[in-house]
Amino acid sequence: MKVHITNIYGLGKTETKTQNDVVHIAKRDLQYGELGIYCYAVESDTAEMLRTRIEGIIASVGSNDVAVLQTPTWNNIVFEEKLMDRLNVRVGAKKIVFIHDVIPLMYPNWVIPLSRYIDLYNRADVLIAPSQAMVDFLRAHGLTVKKVVVQRMWDHVLSVEPARKPRFKKVINFAANPDRNPRYAFAREWKYDHIQLAVSTEDGEWAKGRNVRFLEWFHNDDLLADALRNSGGFGLLWSEDPNWREYMKKNASYKLSTYLASGLPVIVPSGIAEEKTVIQKKLGIAVDSLEEAVERIEHMNEEEYNGMAESAEAFACVLREGYFTKKALTDAVFKLLYE
Repeated sequence: MKVHITNIYGLGKTETKTQNDVVHIAKRDLQYGELGIYCYAVESDTAEMLRTRIEGIIASVGSNDVAVLQTPTWNNIVFEEKLMDRLNVRVGAKKIVFIHDVIPLMYPNWVIPLSRYIDLYNRADVLIAPSQAMVDFLRAHGLTVKKVVVQRMWDHVLSVEPARKPRFKKVINFAANPDRNPRYAFAREWKYDHIQLAVSTEDGEWAKGRNVRFLEWFHNDDLLADALRNSGGFGLLWSEDPNWREYMKKNASYKLSTYLASGLPVIVPSGIAEEKTVIQKKLGIAVDSLEEAVERIEHMNEEEYNGMAESAEAFACVLREGYFTKKALTDAVFKLLYE
């Protein structure tokens, strides 16, 4: 028996990053085989062309093998449905669906209804979901898969300089480009004179007259982690967009793992999926507003910060070595073959 896992290509780094990382860990540490999928306009294929394309992708999947479908593939959902159809032709082949994102929850005006995605998930033998909150939500809307593994967090495999530790500074780091994404409009309106916002993007006119510093944009994870550690202070997971705030209660945030893998304590909105982990493990603070976050930092002392930074550094070791990914995949196969 072999285990195979899908991986997407042909999109920007933001869309492919988590899937690429999962496959890197799965191939390196678990000896999974890769099923490469290119993102393209599926509607340009005839039914026969699509069948032939998918048969080429899963050619290495044999009878009694296990295939892990990372979803979404960012192709039309028809592609994922047909992929499941063709896997069913393999005698004894088992299917694990690994949910990264649920598109209709990300984009409320998405034309394909949630029910169709849940129908796809229900065809899995085992489901890997980002959080228990997501599982509960999907079950309330028709999910029937009995065997479910909760992922909880993304890993972030990178190398850091251990001697260069984050220092206590009244700085909030935000690893995103507020100029490109309306979800992060709050950063363009930063109004806190005593707490600096450090943004990982190139200089922008929007920051003039505001207490904002630019860290530059990094295409390399190690360089970003190094910049965050040098910057010190906290990593911020935030949005004022109501839909995105609701989605953060259910999904696993890659940005959260970016900060923690860099060794930074975090600031997160109350109610996110892993709020309890952040609080119980002393990885940072959960707040209801940016005003509350700023006030907490203004009244914080170095000893309190260093305690959180030490906890974040210890937790980072789990993320840097890929243990959440390995556990989720191993637990899924174990449920499939043993339970």
